[in-house]
Amino acid sequence: MSTRTRTRHGTGLARTKARAGLALSLPGLVGIGLITLFPLALGFFFSFFRYDLIRPPVFVGLENYTSILSDRVFWITAGNTLYFAVSQVAIGTVVALLVALLFSQAMPGNSVMRTVVYLPQAMSYVVVALIWNLMYDPINGPINGLLRAVSLDPINFLTDSHLAMPSIIAMSIWRNLGYFMIILLAGIQSVSTETLEAAQVDGAGPVKRFFYVALPQLSNTLLFVIITWFLGGLQMFTQSYVMTDGGPVNATRTLVFQMYDSAFKAGSIGEATAISVLMFATVVVISVILRTVQSMRSTKAGAA
Repeated sequence: MSTRTRTRHGTGLARTKARAGLALSLPGLVGIGLITLFPLALGFFFSFFRYDLIRPPVFVGLENYTSILSDRVFWITAGNTLYFAVSQVAIGTVVALLVALLFSQAMPGNSVMRTVVYLPQAMSYVVVALIWNLMYDPINGPINGLLRAVSLDPINFLTDSHLAMPSIIAMSIWRNLGYFMIILLAGIQSVSTETLEAAQVDGAGPVKRFFYVALPQLSNTLLFVIITWFLGGLQMFTQSYVMTDGGPVNATRTLVFQMYDSAFKAGSIGEATAISVLMFATVVVISVILRTVQSMRSTKAGAA
């Protein structure tokens, strides 16, 4: 067979494989387009309209965006959302890492305790929020019951504007702790034992071995946990809706809560979709920044 014939045969085979691959992936691509891309495009389109699902949409240009950005409540909700996401990640990641380190040790009953810690992840946010509503109850709640038992005044966890968001953060960390603990535990178990043993031979204690040997090898796992938990925190809604209804005095009102109110209470689909577009743009920017940081760290680690 000549070189030209082999080249044509190879090109034809490559085209056949490409067509077969496209045919096999087409149903998935269509599904992604209908479920993800089309709603995104539709939301972006309606953000330039005044629309209430009853009357025909009216094009208003950037009016929805200017109205949102000039609204004081919008900036309060943006601050609440950022406060929730950052606090949840900062506290939750440290707690999850400590729990994962504890469970990485050989102890009796480890598997049972891991299951117990993971169990809240199997419950929906609504169920967890209702349970914690009972726990925070100022009259019949067990937490305030313990405070009364030691002669302390009860605490209004969900009606005090300074305590409402921290109380929701505590509940959210409790609910998500098991999932991220499992991820970090898998990362800890993949740390090279040879390097840990070499560091121990060189005289490094447990603390130094963790910070200088294990933690650098956990950087990608930790970054994944931080990105995932942070982006999830930006979308917080259920906890606030069930536990405080956005109060007291907008202290737990988030961007998704604002979007919900705009769409289903005020009937302003245009403003709601404009908020969603702004949130989407923010999430994309933050994701790109965090991914860039991760890539830079991986490149430096590879070069080292």
